[in-house]
Amino acid sequence: MENINGEWIMKGCDSSDPSALHSKEEMTSLIHTIGFFPLFSNDIPGFSVEERVPAYVWWTGDEATDPWEWRMILARDPDIAYGKFFNKSAGFISRSFFPTFANYRRNGYDFDALFEDELASYRAKKVMDVFELDDEAVGKEMMSYEVKELAAVDKNFQGTLTDLQMQTYLILSDFRQRKNKKGQTYGWHIAAVETPETKWGRDFVISAYSEDPKDSWSKLEERVKRYFPSTADDSIRKLLGIRWPGQSSGEASSVKKKEKVRPPKEWIIPSNPKYYDIIHAFDDTDVINWKQGAGIRQGDTVFMYVGAPVSAVLYKCKVTETDIPYQYQDRNLTIKALMKIQLLKRYAPDQFTFEVLKTRYGIFAVRGPRGVPDLLSAALKK
Repeated sequence: MENINGEWIMKGCDSSDPSALHSKEEMTSLIHTIGFFPLFSNDIPGFSVEERVPAYVWWTGDEATDPWEWRMILARDPDIAYGKFFNKSAGFISRSFFPTFANYRRNGYDFDALFEDELASYRAKKVMDVFELDDEAVGKEMMSYEVKELAAVDKNFQGTLTDLQMQTYLILSDFRQRKNKKGQTYGWHIAAVETPETKWGRDFVISAYSEDPKDSWSKLEERVKRYFPSTADDSIRKLLGIRWPGQSSGEASSVKKKEKVRPPKEWIIPSNPKYYDIIHAFDDTDVINWKQGAGIRQGDTVFMYVGAPVSAVLYKCKVTETDIPYQYQDRNLTIKALMKIQLLKRYAPDQFTFEVLKTRYGIFAVRGPRGVPDLLSAALKK
């Protein structure tokens, strides 16, 4: 769109243009071919739906020709994610390319770890907590107005929601109208929001986590240049990049987890019994090696949360050594370093269950290392 004399004008193209899109099926095919595609024009000429359809077809309400209607249909497509992914503007990412985006945009962080490292705002945490995500980051689909109400975020709610989409923690999964007491729909269509893990499963969404985020960024750049070869690097960074504190938009993987002089810290860390028999890990020894979590240091305390079907904290351990070199990777797990942990205490499986953690201590998920709230810390020490 261009602002001409204070009026926003759609760019558009002639319907006879060879690059013109005439249906949502053609747009879907283009999204899958390139891997991702912005809805509106940007600094890369031709790289938007806006420039591939005539300007007059917008906002007509005709599902056959109106891209504004197409976007609502494709938000429900099982193989496409829709959201504000492109310089805080809307667009589409194909299922096959989404893990590459997630690895670059998240920089290897699950949201809980991001918040613990002070790289996410408290407003963002309040929004994410509303979805009540389980250990696999799967949670509810909710209307955006419901999220705002439950999160109690009045200041910059839309900006927070946009940031979480840019970071690929949330997507827009549908558009619906409100209903009155008689069940009749009315008003504008409003976005429904969910996590990509809810749509596709955690294992798939994080399947590129074993890759260096810099390599994921290179794949994004290469993809744009394959189809728009004359594109300047700055234009790609502006459209696809993301800024973390102390980072320019195109600097993949330059975020450093904060190194602070601090006293020993308490953590809750997850373990998945589907991949490792943690139930019997301490049968014959009180010291084991474990995947080193981000930010964990020697002298810290870790409380091991065992996932479904146990879904409870079972062990309290002391971290006695960190940064033990180790390389392992399969489709479910990537390990780059180990830490040595010593068993200090066992808990009954019905003592600190997921339901207890959620209802009493405000912990709605344990997907990565996270700090222990003071109230829970006191209970765990009893």
